[in-house]
Amino acid sequence: MCGRYYIDTEEENVKTRAILKELERRRLPVSEQVHGGEIYPSQIAPIILTEEGLGVTVRPMKWGFPRVGGGGLVINSRSEKADVTPMFQRAVRERRCLIPASWFFEWRRVDGRKTKDKFAFLLEEARRGELMYLAGVYGAFLGGYEGGGYDGFAILTREADEQMSLYHDRMPVILREESLKKAWLDSEVSYDALRAAFTPPALVVRPVAPDAPRAKAQVNE
Repeated sequence: MCGRYYIDTEEENVKTRAILKELERRRLPVSEQVHGGEIYPSQIAPIILTEEGLGVTVRPMKWGFPRVGGGGLVINSRSEKADVTPMFQRAVRERRCLIPASWFFEWRRVDGRKTKDKFAFLLEEARRGELMYLAGVYGAFLGGYEGGGYDGFAILTREADEQMSLYHDRMPVILREESLKKAWLDSEVSYDALRAAFTPPALVVRPVAPDAPRAKAQVNE
């Protein structure tokens, strides 16, 4: 699962600053609302995608697909069945994106129940300013931003490997190789071929301070 992640916006983080600078240059709707730091569902964050006529670029999007019938947002999709789930099956074929993150968070679970023990998961190379890129999908809802609605994204998850299973039974799909990231953004490449290449990277785990009380408004698919 991935219910929260973090974007480090410190000046020395060259890659993050380049992404934010490109957003500023494009001056797209709601760019001024893009969040840095800890990203919560429903907030607007920078997303990397391929646009016709532009190639690979950056856009601001809201985290979450609207739940059918209302009542919250769907923020994740199980990669094992995304291509047959009505909400996501077209998106994984035609509207794939990358979500840049410095790290993501998870909470330890005991007997299936979430505790307040919060942990950050980051790449071993993060000390050198490396970002992780989470596999995602996106869509335009209620006409998209330009039509009075919004553009939204969701993060794909997979079964947890041995380094995550102590904390949760799911984890985000993290794409490492440049060739795989490039292929993920290419709608000509089949989803089946891409999913077969999903391999979790080595992660570093760090305990962090527990959350202050906050209302929740998301669901996980």
